[in-house]
Amino acid sequence: MASVEEYCTAVERACHEFQNSATQAHAEHVLLLFRRSPGIIPACRHILEHSGSVEARFHAACALREALLREWASLTADERNGLRTYLLQYVLVHAAEVQLQVVRSILEGTLAVMLKRGWMETSAEGRAAFFQELDASAKTVGSPAAQIVSLQVMEAVVSEFSLVTASALGLSWEFHENCRNQLEEQFLRQIFEHAVHSAQQAASQVRTAAPGSEAAAGAASSATAAKKLMAAVLAWDFKATNSSFVSATAAITAAMSGRKGLPDTTQVKPGAHWADILLTAATTDWVITLMPALQGPAAASQLATAARQLVVAFCCLAGDVFPKPTVTSAVAAAGGAANAACAAPVAVTHVVQMLRLVLPWCMPAQQVLKQALAGDEGQLVDACRALAALCAGHKVGVLEAASSAVAGQQQGSIFTALESLTCSFLAAGGVSAASSTEPWLPDCTEMLLECWSGLLAPQCGYAMTAVPPPAQAVECATRTAAAVVEAALKDAAAGAHEDADDDEDSGAGAVHQEEWMARVAVLLRAHPVASFNQLADLIGSKQQALAAAAAARQDPSELLEQLYWLVRMAAHALADSGIGEIPLPPEAVLLAVGDSSLTAPGAVTSPEQQQASAASASAGAAAVERLSRSLLELTAVCLQQAAAAVVSSRLMEGSTWAAARWADTYLFPEEEEPLPEALEAAFGDQSGLNILDMLVHVAQRCLVAFPGEIELHRQVCHTLLPTLVHRKPLCRRLITLSSWQALAAAFARRDVHLTRHLSQKFQRALSRCLCLAASGFPDAASPQQYVTGLMAETVKEAMELPRQSPQQLAAVAQRADVQLQVCCGLEVLRGAAAGTLPSTFPALLNMFNSLLNPLLTLHAAFKHVAPVVALLLKLADDIVENLSVYMEGVQQKEQLLNWTLQLLVQYRDSNLWQVSLQTAKSLKEDRAAEQCRDLRAVLNLLIHITQSDLSAEEEDNMRPLGGIAFVAPLAAPGDSAAAAVAPEGTSVIARVVLVGLNIVLPLINAELLKFPKLAQLYYSLLSYMLEVYPRAVADLEPSHFGSLMATLEWGLLGNDVVAVHCSLEGLAGLAKYQYESVQTGGRGLAGQSAGNRSVVSHFQELLLRRLLLEDTPQDMVELAADALLPLLLAEPANFGPLSTAVAAAAGVNGDPRASAAVANALSQLGSWLQTHSEQLAAGPANGDAGSTMLRTAARQFRQRLSQMVADIRGLIRLR
Repeated sequence: MASVEEYCTAVERACHEFQNSATQAHAEHVLLLFRRSPGIIPACRHILEHSGSVEARFHAACALREALLREWASLTADERNGLRTYLLQYVLVHAAEVQLQVVRSILEGTLAVMLKRGWMETSAEGRAAFFQELDASAKTVGSPAAQIVSLQVMEAVVSEFSLVTASALGLSWEFHENCRNQLEEQFLRQIFEHAVHSAQQAASQVRTAAPGSEAAAGAASSATAAKKLMAAVLAWDFKATNSSFVSATAAITAAMSGRKGLPDTTQVKPGAHWADILLTAATTDWVITLMPALQGPAAASQLATAARQLVVAFCCLAGDVFPKPTVTSAVAAAGGAANAACAAPVAVTHVVQMLRLVLPWCMPAQQVLKQALAGDEGQLVDACRALAALCAGHKVGVLEAASSAVAGQQQGSIFTALESLTCSFLAAGGVSAASSTEPWLPDCTEMLLECWSGLLAPQCGYAMTAVPPPAQAVECATRTAAAVVEAALKDAAAGAHEDADDDEDSGAGAVHQEEWMARVAVLLRAHPVASFNQLADLIGSKQQALAAAAAARQDPSELLEQLYWLVRMAAHALADSGIGEIPLPPEAVLLAVGDSSLTAPGAVTSPEQQQASAASASAGAAAVERLSRSLLELTAVCLQQAAAAVVSSRLMEGSTWAAARWADTYLFPEEEEPLPEALEAAFGDQSGLNILDMLVHVAQRCLVAFPGEIELHRQVCHTLLPTLVHRKPLCRRLITLSSWQALAAAFARRDVHLTRHLSQKFQRALSRCLCLAASGFPDAASPQQYVTGLMAETVKEAMELPRQSPQQLAAVAQRADVQLQVCCGLEVLRGAAAGTLPSTFPALLNMFNSLLNPLLTLHAAFKHVAPVVALLLKLADDIVENLSVYMEGVQQKEQLLNWTLQLLVQYRDSNLWQVSLQTAKSLKEDRAAEQCRDLRAVLNLLIHITQSDLSAEEEDNMRPLGGIAFVAPLAAPGDSAAAAVAPEGTSVIARVVLVGLNIVLPLINAELLKFPKLAQLYYSLLSYMLEVYPRAVADLEPSHFGSLMATLEWGLLGNDVVAVHCSLEGLAGLAKYQYESVQTGGRGLAGQSAGNRSVVSHFQELLLRRLLLEDTPQDMVELAADALLPLLLAEPANFGPLSTAVAAAAGVNGDPRASAAVANALSQLGSWLQTHSEQLAAGPANGDAGSTMLRTAARQFRQRLSQMVADIRGLIRLR
């Protein structure tokens, strides 16, 4: 072994050679070899003490850290303590050497790692001794630099003990979590108190020291280090945040989301026991006195940055650290009308302190923004983060009370600050990234809009009534809303001359726009009388300007973009999205129109108050009605002959979307959720009927007058028309309109505008909407006549084509126009099936019964046309999904099932994909998407068969196929291909599904299973088959069974939650079948194998490895237990060797404790199985009593397995 001097010389030479490109590779090899060498701790210490090369000291520090972890077990307690003392003295003695800053940082982290590595082996007194030694050593050195280093060491300790920033020590997560919890319980509060005390002292020195002096610089560095330590503590994931310890998974999730070190606006919830230190004035007063010295040129200093980030961290405080407010009987009786009266004094005091700190950073807004645009924007961005944190963590009542207190100290309120900042940012281009000169401007603008959203949302009072926002907030929000609208219109006009960005109107870009408009809508609803009238005025004036531009033949692009924005904004302001719930007018709108259901009883008592309230409600209703009329008039502009030349498809896209959103909320709602009287008078009865008629005319006009406009057609067919037919009150009026009847007649006669000029998928959507409107008929006969008339021409076309001779049909099947015609007809039929209602079911059933044989003929003729084949499979799926629900007769169900079976057999025999996927690689890649589409269609069909009422009687009776004839004579009931899939006696459902699997299994592979939708469909079907028909699966030919088991294994080992759940459920069904077969002497899985061992043995090991050696969620452990128990009982002899193999795999990382723990746990599990084997075996044979015993034993096994996994998982998962 080389001497320490030789090591030092070699490292110094390598560091020198590393700077030369010719010798860099060799130097890198030497340095890496040095780091990996055993027993190099003395050499590292020698280099740190004697080397004159900073680079050599850096590599020595890194090697020392790695060697310490690598050789920890071989070091004695005295050696560890001596090394810790040495490192502590080294960083303190060399604290003032600037060139060793990086080396010190590494050694400070090494000290933290040493403390954590020996944490569980050290007593509480020994742990405390580390912090005592650190403090005493810093005082002994006596320099300000040493005090700074001691704070940095504590910050390194906090960072190391946090799960988010913990180093990889090769230890279990349980170890990391225990260290984290114990540091929080025993020392974190003391560390924070020490940091506060150090910061107070340093801040005092900063204020008294001469500016620019060495003392001032040292004090500033000390204050910065103390503030960073305080912020690190506040960034801790406190146990009180979730009322339990934060798991490793949650910590990793937090780290992935970007929360590292100082918090952004993530709420900090340390719990009530931290209140006495975090909320006391002494903790923050010194910051208030220090901040004035950190303005102007000093705002860019490290001290100012650390101070602001600390303030942001204090603004993030939330939760139980603030005591709950005391609600007096008077406040409760008033329904919480007085927001400020309900505010907790402690929270108000804290917010006052924060506002005193934050408001000077951003006020006056124009001046501060000008400075930020000129250079350093950090102070302004931090102010926005702090305000956003305060608005997110406190109710508006607290903020109002705090603003009143701050205003009394000659400072602006939070509401005026938000108004001034938002308006300034908007004027500077903060509406969008495209109009902004700085990337942080739109981000800060969005933060401020989010603040407004929280402040202006109606609060629920103590009498469960809506409480309006404070008056000052409403006034500021109204002015801010006007500024937002003005800025957005300027941005829209500018965007009219820019190239379109595909991402802006779809995907994440569209979602972002919707979220932005939703925030602005909250601002507009703060004072609807002013804001809604402003929007209505703008829509009217822009329409007039558009007409003038058309008359003067001027470019209308800017006006069209502005109207597009205005109409969408009006819809956002008037109505919420209503996704997933019954759409209702927003609470702010209901309050504005005087809805009595939201106001507290007796809130308005005097005649003057009643008169003022009535006048306010009347003005609010008038504003809502006016804006609604403006929106609808703009939507109807396409019906005006004079405007046809200038109305763009984009404007109609926005208008139809906006009209649909408005109609979903205000037009003939359900009787259980009526509109307020004022709005009912405006939009009900004849007025509403006129609006409905206009919308139908607009829909037809958009489909006819704008050919090829896909996005507009999508809005009409997928948004507007579905909105008009999804409520019975609408449908009852809709079917009486001549406009709707004209649309239905044009569709029924296959008008060219609704066929050739309309995309196939939109024809399907239109067909569905037209069929759903039949729910409005009052009698039973009319819906059937209506649907029959709608579909008559389409059915006629579908039946005439197969009547041709086989030669003629084969010839026309090659023509592209015929292929398009067939695809359109199939899409229309799919729409009719999707629009099935109880009242239209008889007519649609007769229609599809007449089409079953022709559809099979079409499939045979067009089997080479992939789109037609896919649509036929999807049509079968739609028929099964939507019509089988209403089928009552057995004959109807059998007919549908046998037709489905016939279609699948034809599809399988066509071998379409077996040819294409075995040819050239390029062809395989080109057709993979189409193959995935076909497989999804097949799987969807099979899934809906298994989930429908068709399978209910089959599963109960297991009725054999018997002599039931197929629908068509194309294949006899005894078809050999079908019989090869399932043995005689298999139910119709099983035979259909097995034919489907016979199609899918040769084609399915790991690449296709990466498509999430396809994978979820496949595993849902697989789960059903393994649970309901395990014998049929066991009798599959070995190649198909092997493919099925390979996909089952892929699902078990994957990360898709649905696939894993379905795979476990399916494996449990197969395992129970095998166990019962073993008990009854059946064949079971004897004819199948997994390589050179049994299927049971293979999945025994796979499950145990998945449970014990991987991170499996707890809910999956219970599902796995249901599969593992019958597997272990079916072949108990495998358990011993299997336990040995799994235990050995657990110790592969070098931790003998893990291997021993797994072996011990599996041994106890084996003993339990032997003890209960007779009880489990006798269960099914002993009737109800035996079944009860079996369920009890299975429950005990789940509990034991879950506990075993929880106990040993911490030893297996390492970091």
